[in-house]
This record gives sequence, C-alpha cells and structure tokens, in this order.
Amino acid sequence: MLRLYYADIRGLDEADALYPPRSASPGSAFGTSLLAYAYQDTVGLTPRKLARTLLGLNSLPDDPGYHFSLSHSKTHVLVAVSDKPVGVDTETHRRLPLQTVEKLTTPAERACLPFFDTWVLRESYYKLTGKGDLRTLRFYRRGGKLVPPDEEVFCRLYRDIPGSSAAVCTYDGDFPEAMIAVPPEKLLKADAAHALKVTRRAQSTADR
Repeated sequence: MLRLYYADIRGLDEADALYPPRSASPGSAFGTSLLAYAYQDTVGLTPRKLARTLLGLNSLPDDPGYHFSLSHSKTHVLVAVSDKPVGVDTETHRRLPLQTVEKLTTPAERACLPFFDTWVLRESYYKLTGKGDLRTLRFYRRGGKLVPPDEEVFCRLYRDIPGSSAAVCTYDGDFPEAMIAVPPEKLLKADAAHALKVTRRAQSTADR
C-alpha cells in the first residue's frame, strides 16, 4: 500500500498551518499538516493521536508498520504514506545557471533526464536508503526505464504537480498511477480555511 498526497501552498501563511513544523525549513508546517491529513485518510488515526506522533522520524511510534516521507518546495508539499519504507521529493521548476547544472550532472544524465527530474530522483533515493552523495548519485533512462544507482531500488517520476518534478523511490516497485490532490484549506486552521474559501468564492464571482 502506497499513497501519495500533494497540496498547493502558494499564497498561504505558514502561521495558519493546522500543525506545527517538524523543522525550521520554510514549508515544514504545511508538510506536517499534509502528513496529518494523509494519515487520517489512510490509517484513520484521531487528531489527538496524530498530535502526539507526527514529530517522529519516519514511522508512527504507535504503529511502526506505516512509514512516511515528505517534501516541500516553494509552491507545493508532497507526502507518501506506505506500509513499506519510501522516499519522495518534489522541486519547483525554475531557471538555474548552466554552470550549476553542468557541475551537478554528467552529459549522459542530461541527455536522458531534465535536471529537476534527476534531482528529485536523487533526493527520494537518499531519503529511502540514506546512502550516497546528492551531488554524484547517477540516474539514467534506458529503454524507457529509470535506472537507479542500486538495482534493489525502484523509482518513478510523476507529473501531477503543476510546474514541478516529483519522484518516489521504494524497494518493491508498487506505485500508484496518480497522486491525490488535497485542497489547501485542509492544511489550515479553521478560521484561515474559512477565509480562504471566502476569498476564492469572491474571486470566482469576479471572474464570471
């Protein structure tokens, strides 16, 4: 069982997030809040139990049979919940200096994969295995299939998140066909979620 959830966090104030951050990184509170939504949707845990367990490392202490991985970019958050170890990553597409791209990838990599596809594959692989150097992990596409550094790892790229690259790595290769889009208000405290709905209704009316 593997489920993937994502949400668009553009324009949201992290102070309004439903749950506190797991780290000091910008977007972390939205990652925690999406993780809470994903666990409730997948496992059915109560909010009180979630509040006690969400600050764990990569599995629920009350049920170590479930694992998670999360990622947050400037525009989106991504969470995986699985009954097996998993790693995920997403990055927003943006312009990078050619020198940076050439420093971090080989000509062979650039010939078969866009830079941000390569980067999210490296990040998700590292989150799954804890092995390697993000600057030198190598991924290729041969015969239409992704070839990771370790033959025991399976990887997949997703295009569900607009303007972004996203990747998932597992040990069993059992991937869902698509990610689950979560409305941003599901990540917010009640008053902020209500304000967002009101704003969107007003915008929708103005656009007619």
